[in-house]
Amino acid sequence: MDARQTLAPACALAALSAAVAAGLARVMSGDAWVAPVLGAAVAPHALGLLTRRRRVDVAIGVTIAGLVAYLVWILVPSTTAAGIPTGRTLDALSHRLDAGLRTLFNQEAPVAPRPGPILVAVLAVWVMAAWADFLAFRRNASIGALAPGITLFIWIAALAPASESPIGAAIAIVITGGGFLALQRQLLLTRRRAVVVSDPARAAALPAPRRVLGAIGLATVAALLAFTIAPMLPWADSDPIVEFHIGGAPSSSYQTTVPPLIDVADSLRRGERVQVFTVAAASPQYWRTVALDTYSDDGGGQWELRATGGDIDQGLDETPKGPTVTQRYRIGNLGERWMPAAFEPVSVNLDDTLVVQSSRTLVTDQDTVAGLHYKVESAPPPSQLDDAQRRATAGPVPSSLVRYTELPASLPAEVRRTARAVTQGATTPYDQARSLRDYFRSSQFTYDPSVNLTNDASATVSFLNTKRGFCVQFASTYALMARSLGIPARVAVGFTPGDFDAATGRYSVTNYEAHAWPEVWLAGVGWTNRFDPTPPSALPGGSNLPNDTAGAPVTPPPVSTSVPTTVQTAPADTSVPNSTPAPVPSPNAAPVATRGSGRSWTSVLLVLLGVLVVVIAVTAVPLAKRARSRARRRRADPTSRVAGAWEEAVDRLRELGRAAPRSNTPAEHARAARATVGETATEPLAALANAHTAAQFGAAPATDADADAAWDDLDAFTGALHRHLPLTTRLRARMRVRVTPILATRFARNLKKAEPQSPPHRGGQALGASQARCSSRMIRPGVWSVSKSST
Repeated sequence: MDARQTLAPACALAALSAAVAAGLARVMSGDAWVAPVLGAAVAPHALGLLTRRRRVDVAIGVTIAGLVAYLVWILVPSTTAAGIPTGRTLDALSHRLDAGLRTLFNQEAPVAPRPGPILVAVLAVWVMAAWADFLAFRRNASIGALAPGITLFIWIAALAPASESPIGAAIAIVITGGGFLALQRQLLLTRRRAVVVSDPARAAALPAPRRVLGAIGLATVAALLAFTIAPMLPWADSDPIVEFHIGGAPSSSYQTTVPPLIDVADSLRRGERVQVFTVAAASPQYWRTVALDTYSDDGGGQWELRATGGDIDQGLDETPKGPTVTQRYRIGNLGERWMPAAFEPVSVNLDDTLVVQSSRTLVTDQDTVAGLHYKVESAPPPSQLDDAQRRATAGPVPSSLVRYTELPASLPAEVRRTARAVTQGATTPYDQARSLRDYFRSSQFTYDPSVNLTNDASATVSFLNTKRGFCVQFASTYALMARSLGIPARVAVGFTPGDFDAATGRYSVTNYEAHAWPEVWLAGVGWTNRFDPTPPSALPGGSNLPNDTAGAPVTPPPVSTSVPTTVQTAPADTSVPNSTPAPVPSPNAAPVATRGSGRSWTSVLLVLLGVLVVVIAVTAVPLAKRARSRARRRRADPTSRVAGAWEEAVDRLRELGRAAPRSNTPAEHARAARATVGETATEPLAALANAHTAAQFGAAPATDADADAAWDDLDAFTGALHRHLPLTTRLRARMRVRVTPILATRFARNLKKAEPQSPPHRGGQALGASQARCSSRMIRPGVWSVSKSST
């Protein structure tokens, strides 16, 4: 069809696609998704207009290329290099797709308009619009073109909350769909190809629209699946797994379902050793998940992270000023959304990562970090300082960091008094920080993960009095003492390095490596994690700071059956799980394999789909062509078998880019193909062209011997092609699919039947060159068999 003729119905169909896409307002909140999704609804129709007079394979290629360009330049432009996709582009798209699918199965609508759900919506809408355009203008299936939009609309209705009525969206779809059908009917009537007509005689001459019926059948099946599967989805009758607090930017605030310090205690008391992630790195590090920077006296004292608005950025890609440590993570059975990273991260390859800039805490935009694969570059703090650097730490604290020295007035005086006594004689903040660390590392304190201070109103004072606790008590009390001395401090939560596997080059990190430690700020140094007060221990949660020479491993105390818990809990409004106390597990227990420790399930799905496509392309296309060739060879009439041999030759030429002009005879077409097929293949091709012409227009009908000779010529032709052409050219030719305009062909054939037949040739003589004896099955350029014999 001419693009100008299809402009009006194409615009109407684009409006229908946009109306379907607008229905996503019932499953996604906000308006960040509107522009990219509506663009995906209109763009395929615009590409269809531009490629309307091109071949089908060209149009499909342009549509796919347009989709790729749209995804790259609209959704992840920051990952390209001067507009050219890079490795980061594929990683970002894969990550977003994985996040979108997880959101689909784990959250109740409406969901936040985050990049993952937007990508899924763009893909669904683009495929819907492209398929509708193909059915409407490549197959003239007016009613069938409505099926993709109706199918997507049904799925949207199934995903939307029950309280959201689809009546308004349905009315918009009915109006735009009716406008498209009216305009398309006028176009097809003009071209004498209407599927629904008022003239009974013309309607009798038209074929049954099987493809339309097939599309309607697919829509029906999709509707049944939608209404059957939707109630079975995990979120169908449940509350959202994660609650989001939308602030100045999408997902700019996140409240954890399990407080980080409570999570450390739960990890250490677990009765089995479970691998939570692996990381490839050149050196061992503390793998931090979150830094808690706010202390309050609520509930006896607790540490929190409160970051909203301007402190939240998306993506991290800075140029490091010094040496860095590269880490490649594979996250397994790890909950929440905190992303492990060595301090201080300067770049992460997932551009959708939320970053708390004040502490460089990384938060994934997915519902959970489990199954995530990513790379982080970190600039670690110096492990040793020279004398000049130590003296420089006496510099003033910037006003922006004063909040990290704030303490509530209700802080027990014993904490301040002990801090001053321990650091007496220390002249610089560095010396004070080291004195505090050495105090907790001394033989006065015992590392014991079975300590239970839950019911103690003043847990910090109890810890200082009993001098017995685990990493959370050590880290929290150290940070409070440092703040009381005017040193900015916060509490970090994460994991110690874990066990290095030389075979894989990765560190295996389990729940037994869960740990908490303080981070302090020193002038001239910045934030550093080099003052871990927790003693090294063979029990879970002991310190294991690389290049740490302070203190010696402490003899493990007798194992108690009480439940270790945190001294300070965070946040206050999150309740601690009420579980049965479990004994502290043996440190020698073997790790337990977890389902999340492998590759992302979305990546595996994409690989399997890619393999399936390759298998189908390699096997289905040649098999279909072989079946068509056998059908042509087995035709009952000798003349039809000769025509079938010529059709096969024409198909081979078309696959090589030699389409037959309508004005050429078979002999002319064979001569024109000489440059493509070579001299050896030209001779049998010319013989086959002459045999086909003689069978169709000769004085005598073709015989079985003529048909066998024609197929022998075809075999000689294909054999010569095999010897003449390179392997890559032959493979591309065999994989090329040609979509035949079936509806147009059947219309022409049936219209020919409906026309009055001319009287038979007088005298009973055989037909001459003015009329062919038989028709081939397909009417197309280069196949010289266009009408049935009237004899």
